[in-house]
Amino acid sequence: MKIGNVITVSLILVTIMFNGCGSEKKAADESNIIKFGTLPALQALPLFVAEANGYFVEYGLEVELVNFNSASEKDIAIISGTIDGYFGDLFTPAVIEANGSDIAIVAAGYDTRYDRRMFGVLGKPGGGFNKIADLKGVPTAVSSNSVIDYLTESLMMAGGLSADDIDFTEVKNIGLRMQMLLSGQLDAATLPEPLVTAAIAAGAELLADDEDLSTSQTTLIFRDEFIKNNPGPVKKFLLAVDRASRFINVNPDAARPVMVQYGRLPEPLKETYPVPRFPRLKMPSEKTLTTVVNWLFERNVISKKPDYNELTDDRFLP
Repeated sequence: MKIGNVITVSLILVTIMFNGCGSEKKAADESNIIKFGTLPALQALPLFVAEANGYFVEYGLEVELVNFNSASEKDIAIISGTIDGYFGDLFTPAVIEANGSDIAIVAAGYDTRYDRRMFGVLGKPGGGFNKIADLKGVPTAVSSNSVIDYLTESLMMAGGLSADDIDFTEVKNIGLRMQMLLSGQLDAATLPEPLVTAAIAAGAELLADDEDLSTSQTTLIFRDEFIKNNPGPVKKFLLAVDRASRFINVNPDAARPVMVQYGRLPEPLKETYPVPRFPRLKMPSEKTLTTVVNWLFERNVISKKPDYNELTDDRFLP
């Protein structure tokens, strides 16, 4: 072999050795500790099942699910960096990104379909409301600039109301909103499941719901900095959550105790409310996310429009 060839081969071997060492060092530098924010919501069930079944541990992760009582507390935590990621909707990531905190949606989980709702617009018991058009000029309780705000407006306009016909009143606390509706202090309100089912059982009238509307998707989000430094753990996290979703679908009865513990189920529904089925993790569509961003921009909630690639990172899907 010629000397030049020997040198070339030697350099290649040295390069491979150093690249290999660098990869090992990068993997060693990754943190398997994840602080992930969540809410007491049915749609977060795969997170709680992944924890209860030990899936996070099996993938070598040390995951702390940080439970928040309100979305606003969770949002402050992700912005301040006290948590690495969180479970949420399509709206909050756009607001956070537009306001200068770099985050990314790495997966979308639960979604509505033709036989599965997440939210419903309800009239108070005995109020005489039978259809969404009956709410013309009637104050309807929502939380402003949120997925509930957007969905309620969309459902009302689809039901024949104009923007001038719609009257919203602010009641951010969901539990209080339900109590006020059932006691007649509110004429109408939008609630999430399972409170929709509980309110109907208590006499409220369902006027419209979000079945088959993709804007109700829930998402899994991480801070960009955490993703950059810990791509391996992010991938493992999604593998564990996806595995939990499949477990729930095959073993709904085994998942019920976890759902009852974390899903904010009213007492009468704990044994009867159906365990939701969860789709495989995927990315939200560009069309859906663009619709959300445009709505927030038109409402002056955000002053700039983050594009789809700024808001998403699809590299970690199982």
